[in-house]
Amino acid sequence: MFTIKHSIIIALILLLFPSTINFAQENGGLPIYVVEPGENLTEIADKFNISLDALINANNILDLNLISTGTELLIPGLAGVSGVLTTEPTAFGDTYQSLLRKFGLSEATFRLLNTVTSPSEIYAGSTLVLPQSKTQDVVAFKGNIAPMDSLLTLAIKTGENYWKLSNTNHLASHLFLPGEKFFYISDHESRSVISLDSKIEVNPLPISQGHTVVVRIYAQDAELLTGTLGVKQLHFYKDTEGGFFYALDGISAIAEPGLIPLGLTGTVEGHEFVMEQNLLLTSGGYQKEELTVEQTTIEQDVVLEESAQINTILSPNSTEKLWNGEFRFPVDGSLTDDTIGFSSYFGNRRSYNNGSFYGFHGGLDFKVVLMSLNIYAPANGIVVYAGPMDIRGNTTFIDHGQGVYSGYGHQSEIKVSVGDYVEKGQVIGLIGKTGRVTGPHLHWDIWVNGDQVEPFDWIDNVYP
Repeated sequence: MFTIKHSIIIALILLLFPSTINFAQENGGLPIYVVEPGENLTEIADKFNISLDALINANNILDLNLISTGTELLIPGLAGVSGVLTTEPTAFGDTYQSLLRKFGLSEATFRLLNTVTSPSEIYAGSTLVLPQSKTQDVVAFKGNIAPMDSLLTLAIKTGENYWKLSNTNHLASHLFLPGEKFFYISDHESRSVISLDSKIEVNPLPISQGHTVVVRIYAQDAELLTGTLGVKQLHFYKDTEGGFFYALDGISAIAEPGLIPLGLTGTVEGHEFVMEQNLLLTSGGYQKEELTVEQTTIEQDVVLEESAQINTILSPNSTEKLWNGEFRFPVDGSLTDDTIGFSSYFGNRRSYNNGSFYGFHGGLDFKVVLMSLNIYAPANGIVVYAGPMDIRGNTTFIDHGQGVYSGYGHQSEIKVSVGDYVEKGQVIGLIGKTGRVTGPHLHWDIWVNGDQVEPFDWIDNVYP
């Protein structure tokens, strides 16, 4: 019920924060677009629905060959838009309305920059063109609106100017809905407003076939964290040094590109939450290769039996993280001096004995390294299998903890036993040509949450 007390509070706010304050950004002229890798002028003109001649004339371009990645171009024909235009993927939790508020855009301007016909087309990982002015204030905080919140209560909670909060969000109090995002610019931390979506990070976006995905929830205190990515269950662990909880997942190299739902539930800092949003899943762009092998190694019953055996080996989900830092290659040499060579890459679509391309290569195949035939553990872990298989030949699997495993196939000799704890760089076997092979090599694969993933990800990145 609206009371005299409420009228007095609002009157005081009106006196203290007069509505004549103008926080609108001044138009700084034509917006600037930074050329992305692989883009040409025709593509950029099409992106902004302008003619190629108009783009050339606006930038006084005399030589098209001088346009390269990082070149700053003035974009004509975008009335009301200024600053630097950046291309970036939508983060998890962002919505059509929250993006309008965050970047201070009208619907007309947003659609002028992006070919979007419906708010439902905004999903995590979708690439959008958004203005980042060099002079505008940076939104330093974003929160979620509680059921009883209004602009008045939010101004009191955040300690922010009532009219500034209204202008930043381009909304009147009666247009706020529970659960929506709001934004404000602040020099201090709020003690009363919890911003859950700002604590959730999915990396990388968009996600891609055959790659590792990390979901991080930044919080010191969290309970009952559960999640699903598509039909797979996510398992969360705490990183005590980084102050966050994380889940690792591997995307199948043959997952169908499109949209895949990510659902999260739990309690963070005493606040229960349920969140779900579609993520964009892109193609890995894998190549095709044809191989001639022993026919018995591609019989369907043999393939299915070995797959079932591997699933059993990798089914335990230990909670301890045994690896530390990035993985190393399991052979001698380096890429910089060309002493490591590959005969087949991860994700390649394979045809055996002139058959159809029905499967994919689940790892990296290393050629015989003349420096040595040694196979090394790429990271600390525990040996969970060491023995022969029909397709993989002499095989070792190492458990690195938290659903991360590595496998080594076609060895001539296995130098470890089940239960052994191995350290990064320790010799675990010798390269050979056992099992389904066309010649001597090492097959190395990495599994994350039940799926084989690109090994280079684990060489180039530190997880989690």
